[in-house]
Order: sequence, then structure tokens, then C-alpha cells
Amino acid sequence: MEATVVKIGGSLGFKIPEPALKDFNIKAGNIVEMNLINNGKLVILRSTKNREGWDAKFAQYAMEGEDKLLLPDFVDSETDTLL
Repeated sequence: MEATVVKIGGSLGFKIPEPALKDFNIKAGNIVEMNLINNGKLVILRSTKNREGWDAKFAQYAMEGEDKLLLPDFVDSETDTLL
């Protein structure tokens, strides 16, 4: 896949072809990580935020009843021995 480098203000950039955007689920406004590899390759990765998607997973666990506490939510002499 080829792309032409263009001037964007004081920087340079290139367009990512639409098929690649769809394949990698990249949308306008997404943040990507770019890494230069020693052999002259540029690797572009879709950036993921820490804990991205956790809210949906926890909601799913709650609906399935999988969000029970593993330890009591109070501390006393008995729970001190568990920690």
C-alpha cells in the first residue's frame, strides 16, 4: 500500500487509504502510535486508552451476576488474616 507525503502546515503527513481505515477500525479523531523500527519501517498502531472498554465489561459482569465481592467490604480481625 502506498501513500503520498503531503505538506500540512509546518509538518508533513499522508492519507491512510479507506480500506486500511476500515480494516483497522481507525476513525477521524482516533489517536495512533507511530514507531520507527531500526530497519527503516514505520509501524502505525491504533492507540488504546488504559481501561478502554472496561465499563461495558463490568456492566456485562453485573448483568450476569459475576460481580460479587471476593472479600467482605468491611475489615475486622478475621479479614485481616485474609490479607
